Amino acid sequence: MFFLVASLILTIACSTITIRTLVAYTDMKFIYKLAISILIVLGWLSPVIVNFCRKQFSLHGLFYDILTYGGYFLFGLAFITFMLLFARDFLWYVSFGISKLFHADWEWFNPQNRMSLKYANIATGILALCVSLFAVYEANKLPEVKEVDLTSDKLKHPLRIVQLSDLHITRSSSEHRIQMIVDKVNSLNPDAIVLTGDIIDDKASSVQEYFSILNKLEAKGGIYFVIGNHEYYNGLGQILKSLHQTKIKHLMNDGELIADKNLYIGGVPDKSAAMMNPYFAIKIEEASKKANKQNYRVLLSHNPSTADMVTDEDFDLVLSGHTHGGQIFPFNFLAEKANKYLAGLYDVNGARLYVSRGVGYWGPPMRFGAPAEITLLQIHPQKK
Repeated sequence: MFFLVASLILTIACSTITIRTLVAYTDMKFIYKLAISILIVLGWLSPVIVNFCRKQFSLHGLFYDILTYGGYFLFGLAFITFMLLFARDFLWYVSFGISKLFHADWEWFNPQNRMSLKYANIATGILALCVSLFAVYEANKLPEVKEVDLTSDKLKHPLRIVQLSDLHITRSSSEHRIQMIVDKVNSLNPDAIVLTGDIIDDKASSVQEYFSILNKLEAKGGIYFVIGNHEYYNGLGQILKSLHQTKIKHLMNDGELIADKNLYIGGVPDKSAAMMNPYFAIKIEEASKKANKQNYRVLLSHNPSTADMVTDEDFDLVLSGHTHGGQIFPFNFLAEKANKYLAGLYDVNGARLYVSRGVGYWGPPMRFGAPAEITLLQIHPQKK
């Protein structure tokens, strides 16, 4: 209820600001103002509408795809328009203020000039649409491989670990795109594949065909998975039941040694699940107890803030996701504030932490300033 009320308040506030800034003071005909205003309100309300329809009705197929993609695209477009208007008006008023200081006759740059405002609104609308379409392309194309090189004196031979995070597979996800991701990962010839949560973002019964695609992943040392918050939200029991029918191994406060690689992979539950259900409490000592200090030890944890609970006595490397790198600029500032770690490599308590920007997206089918990635971690032997 809190999130619903907060969403409605935010929708009203952002809709009011966007409408007043974009169309209220123009000479546009009322019917056009009304149409644009309705689109703006629908855009800001789309997450609430889509989630309501998803929970109340068993929607599938073309109608659901149109509702989901169309609704969340409108939301992304509304947000990008809002941010562009904010930046535009800030720079506009600053520039006009400077011109007044120097007594320059810049009436055309006056923000209250209706003709100037008309053209500025047209330009802002076109730019917002172009940015939104580019962001859709960035979110839905095949992610590039991000190579991360590390060293360890515990290894005699190089290790290749592929990390996939935050696929956010739903009933409207592209099977073709997921298959291309699987094929790309297999082509990297990994020693191990790790899935660091938020892989499934729907009821298991609605995405059964995707489990078959994920089951085509191939790695010499196995495929390992830890839950994210969205698996917990969408019926974790059924999701794990479907995963257990594949070769993907679920790690929860547990680990497994790949002896011929001297690689130990441990995993812990998501921090959000742990906060809501004591059964999913994070137990670093349990996840590491099957390893010894001569093993190269990797911990999988969906939420990167879990790394603060780890030292190099427990694990050498922590792999996380969750943040999406912010997904759409300037959300990166909020994502970093909320999670402490945003994307890339960090040194935490003597261990290394790598936070993936993820493969998929959540909410708007967009990425801007935070490209998706398939992460290839190459750990090389370090000369003693």
